[in-house]
Amino acid sequence: MHNTLDIQKELQKILTEEPNNINKILKLTNELAGLDRDNVRFSVDAGVIDRLGKELVARHETAVSELVKNSYDADATIASLNFENVDVAGGTLTVSDNGNGMTRDQLINGFMRISSTDKIHEPVSPVYKRKRAGRKGIGRFSAQRLGNKLTIITQTSSSRLALKVVIDWSKYEMDEDLFMVQNSIEEIPKNNDIVSGTTLIIENLRDWWSEAMIKKVYRYALDVIQPFPISKKKILDNKILDVGFKVECFKDNVPVATLDSMFHNHAVAEINGFTNDNGIAFWEIENSKVEGVQTNHPQPISSDDKKENIPYKYLKDVKIKAYYFVYNVGLIPKQVESYIRSVSNTQGGIRVYRNGFRVLPYAEPQNDWLGLDESVRKRKILAVHGNNNFFGFVEINDKNKNFIELSSREGLFNNDAYQELVDFAYKVIASAVSRIASQRGIKVTTDQKDWDAKYSRDPKETLLDTAQDLEDLADDIEDFIIDDEKDERQDLDDDLNKKKEEKQKQKEKAKKIRDKAKSIRDAVEHIEEFNMLRVLAGLGLIIGEFTHEIMQYLSAFKIDSKYLIDNLNESTEEYRRAIRLKETFSSFEVYASYFDETISQNVNRELKPIELRDVIKPFVNSINPDLARNNIRLETEFNGYDLFTCKMHVSEWSSILFNLYSNAKKAIKRKGTNDGKILIKVSKDDENIMFEFQDNGDGIPPENREKIFNAFFTTSTPKGHKAEMKDELSGTGLGLKILSDIIRSYKGDISLGSAEPGYNTNFIIELPIATEEDINDYGL
Repeated sequence: MHNTLDIQKELQKILTEEPNNINKILKLTNELAGLDRDNVRFSVDAGVIDRLGKELVARHETAVSELVKNSYDADATIASLNFENVDVAGGTLTVSDNGNGMTRDQLINGFMRISSTDKIHEPVSPVYKRKRAGRKGIGRFSAQRLGNKLTIITQTSSSRLALKVVIDWSKYEMDEDLFMVQNSIEEIPKNNDIVSGTTLIIENLRDWWSEAMIKKVYRYALDVIQPFPISKKKILDNKILDVGFKVECFKDNVPVATLDSMFHNHAVAEINGFTNDNGIAFWEIENSKVEGVQTNHPQPISSDDKKENIPYKYLKDVKIKAYYFVYNVGLIPKQVESYIRSVSNTQGGIRVYRNGFRVLPYAEPQNDWLGLDESVRKRKILAVHGNNNFFGFVEINDKNKNFIELSSREGLFNNDAYQELVDFAYKVIASAVSRIASQRGIKVTTDQKDWDAKYSRDPKETLLDTAQDLEDLADDIEDFIIDDEKDERQDLDDDLNKKKEEKQKQKEKAKKIRDKAKSIRDAVEHIEEFNMLRVLAGLGLIIGEFTHEIMQYLSAFKIDSKYLIDNLNESTEEYRRAIRLKETFSSFEVYASYFDETISQNVNRELKPIELRDVIKPFVNSINPDLARNNIRLETEFNGYDLFTCKMHVSEWSSILFNLYSNAKKAIKRKGTNDGKILIKVSKDDENIMFEFQDNGDGIPPENREKIFNAFFTTSTPKGHKAEMKDELSGTGLGLKILSDIIRSYKGDISLGSAEPGYNTNFIIELPIATEEDINDYGL
């Protein structure tokens, strides 16, 4: 079209002859708007979708967790994720939930509208009134970040048919108007297995997925996952109570991350208790990680502390189940222990369900209805058994009419039945944890006469238990101080200053006890690696001495090579050899100076924030000669300024960088390429610094991706009996394990991620970003 009049005529013709040709009408209207001489309008390039997808969602694990949170926001009780054929890029991810689903209007003006205001106008979900967890408007970009094609299938409870939308993200290319890209939408039969819900099918995934990555998705979504989402819908004061939300992750339909695999299977034991119709009570232990703990048959409980086999008068058909966790003693894998413990601080304890409905406030934070935390403070039972050591519930059914709800409809009346329930549940827990502690060689009660620490098992476990006891003692002291401060607010004392001084002394005592517990844990950590680390430490001293000594000779090398150059004919082979000798010594000087400076810095043990440019650039300068010799090209990419990590030791970064470089160089050599490539990328967000180290070597096979951070696991070729010491040490399999320990000691994470096109391996390190206070303290 050439002018306004031509477009108007064509538009009029289309409206008359093809009124349903919406795309043509939009195109003409858009062209007409562009010829408006009096007004201008913003237009949007379709390529913005790709840019926003990459910029808003840097990590593919984060992208999936955002989709999970969208299911939570839609009042789903479960989100199921299935990763198919994902050992390499190109697989399929299906995310299904049983949430509210979307109407046509919600789909078009919500999901399909960029920067929609739905979550601003509706900050809580419609049914369970959940506070929105998903980041505003990021869902569609998460789907684009993950794969090339998205199919949305959604249905509401009131709709007659389901809606299906197919989005091909490749259509959103640059130089195309976003407004003109169309996606098909159709009505299809509903899925009769659910009342409502949404399914996202993301095809041709851009990244491969390991089991570790899938588990990380689960951990990223922890703030909305509830370890015990077992309850029926219940209406209280015209509000439907939340029944909970859980996530299940599968790889090729095989469970990878579920409540069982991520929580329950890591419990020290599964504790059960029950009463029959006659009020006779029993307890038992199943699925214990401690040998010899499981009970062969139910153990009796008496309602009378002084007489055996006395049934409960008011308890009929009551059940209790609890998963028991003991922290910091090596019984839970480190990579999952921290998040189990963090969840237990808010959701741990023994809940109460009546006829399938959750009864509040039992097991809410600070609610100690069974007196478990109080029992820990009293130290009558020494085995750990606080509320955060359990995920469990008590179940009461309709057969028992002895429990009466309070008039506020929150809680049970404190009658004889309730008192018996507390007594029964506490005795189940106490009996089980005492048995477990005894079998582990731990003193069970303070007045136990027949206990001998020498009887206990593994010395490492004994020391770790001692550390736990010390921490418990510190907790007791701090709890006593808190309780005492509460009393002071009610009873002002003339001698208040003296009390404050005494409390300060007690706080310092608690801190010393905690420090002692930490020193014990530090002393026993990595026992199985100690001998090899001792060899490496000795080798490090030798290298340090060698580097220091060699620096003394470099000046003489430079003087002699200069003398030869000055006194040789430039046309001779000897002259050319002298020039090469000088350049070689110059490269060697850079390399040796880097190591000499690194070793010198070890004298200063102070930790400080590390600006990654300041450690990466000297490292690259030092290895430039080695890169040239091996035909490897290294590029760096720094995104943002002030890329400061948390406080670390600078020499730790030398270890990290050289380890990754050594592995990359071997991988490139194994591949046999003459065009080696390494890419180092650094970026940050509000909480973390992200460091990526990519190479185009032979990659890591899927079967090894879960093992590479294990001690002594190596892919290096086995050495013969005539191998030299340096060859033996280069393939010990400790390099990545040591890196992992360094990074995780700072509450960071190291993992394998998908590499960019042209690269095959990508190590991703995440570390907490430096606080403004830390940076100011060092004048950085």
